[in-house]
Amino acid sequence: MALLKKSIVSLQELSLILYRYIAREIIISTLAVGSVLLLVIVGSRFAKFLDRVASGRISLDILGYLTLFYTPYALQLIIPLSFVLALMLTFGRLYMDSEMSVIQSSGVSQRQLLKLVFFLAVLVASLTAFSSLYLTPKAKFASELLLQEQQEKTGFESIAPGQFTKLNKQTVFVSQLSEDKTLLGRVFIAQAENDKTSLALAKQAYQQVNDVSRSRFLILEEGWRYELPAEDLTSNFLEFERYALRVGVYTPPSVKEQVAMLPLNKLLADPRLIAQVELQWRLGLPALVIVMVFIALPLTKVNPRQGRFMAILPVLLLELMFLGALMSLQGVINKGQWPIWPGMWLVHAVFLLLGLVLCWRRGVFQK
Repeated sequence: MALLKKSIVSLQELSLILYRYIAREIIISTLAVGSVLLLVIVGSRFAKFLDRVASGRISLDILGYLTLFYTPYALQLIIPLSFVLALMLTFGRLYMDSEMSVIQSSGVSQRQLLKLVFFLAVLVASLTAFSSLYLTPKAKFASELLLQEQQEKTGFESIAPGQFTKLNKQTVFVSQLSEDKTLLGRVFIAQAENDKTSLALAKQAYQQVNDVSRSRFLILEEGWRYELPAEDLTSNFLEFERYALRVGVYTPPSVKEQVAMLPLNKLLADPRLIAQVELQWRLGLPALVIVMVFIALPLTKVNPRQGRFMAILPVLLLELMFLGALMSLQGVINKGQWPIWPGMWLVHAVFLLLGLVLCWRRGVFQK
């Protein structure tokens, strides 16, 4: 009897060691894959922000903040994808190295492995939910607030004396620039729009923001403006003491963007259709993690001769189809072409049914 109890304890300890080993491998792979994807996606967004800095639309001072505020949005998409890829890589390696055969011969069934992976998936889904429900809308609101504040500040950070600089649709050349970068001296501006080319020369210029439209204007003082001859060979000449040239148009956030910035408590209280769709989107991302476990785990078993990457492609395509279907259905519901119920949950139901069928056929539910 004592020997039997000792054997049971030994098996339990062995199972616990195996669980920790598999969990550690999955977590490490998730962090590794997630770091690479985060670097690629955020780096791509950083390059777009840098292009806006070069054109003078945003200041270099807020470049880092905008990139940081974009990170939560990227994370809510990267975390589910990283976890599923890590799951495929980890189990694929275990099958390739015949470690899974040893694990299963130790009394660990596919059903027990499903419980382990499901527990990890709940943790990953919680992180995804924290990002989609709290961090992302908060970061979007902070980003929009930062851009609005930027509209009220100078847009001359990219301008250097003695160099031609692209400022929105205008090409600007200045001889002098004040230390606080608010006043330009001896300004030359060239602008080509609607088959018309105009040149402007001014003694000095500064920026002004309209209180109503919130558009940015470049105020030129003591100068001349020339319209070069067009096809009809007509030209105009204007001497001015003060001339306003619009260099930036404020575009307020759309209704969809405004809803995406709402915190969870306000989103729950909002009866509009677009708010209910946004809520389904935020809740649907954590649910995607749970559903993909039932699809990925049955497909992790690979033949050592085929290689462990053979099963990754179909699972990756299924997850991208899952995510793409959610994004597409989000727009369809907002247009009133699909009812809010079942809404986007129909996609989850279809993929969950597919996962349950795969688990049943691959014997994952067997003890």
